[in-house]
Amino acid sequence: MIATLLVLNLCHWAADFTHLSTAWMLNAKRFGKPLLPILIHAGVHALLFFVAVFFLHGFDKALLAAAIQLPTHFAIDLLKGRMSVWFPELQSIENKFHWMVFGADQMLHQCVIILIAALVCT
Repeated sequence: MIATLLVLNLCHWAADFTHLSTAWMLNAKRFGKPLLPILIHAGVHALLFFVAVFFLHGFDKALLAAAIQLPTHFAIDLLKGRMSVWFPELQSIENKFHWMVFGADQMLHQCVIILIAALVCT
């Protein structure tokens, strides 16, 4: 399970913090719209999770991982972006609540990663 958690975290990092996250996706995530770039960004996450879990646990578990990752990543990023519209002060990196929301966003993603690891490792 530890190996699965490490690999899924690497996938999450790659999809969120490398060139796999384009300016088009990042701008949409920032405000929670338009939906298509956020969906494609979540699709990148789901694809990476699918590939990783496929090699670690097989096709059925990979499909399960991707099926969970796609809608949850989309929903979490959409909500975070919409919060920046509802509360514009969250856009400032000088605001401590900006970082609290960022931390909550990452915590939710980690909860999903833990859930997926627990399901695919059983």
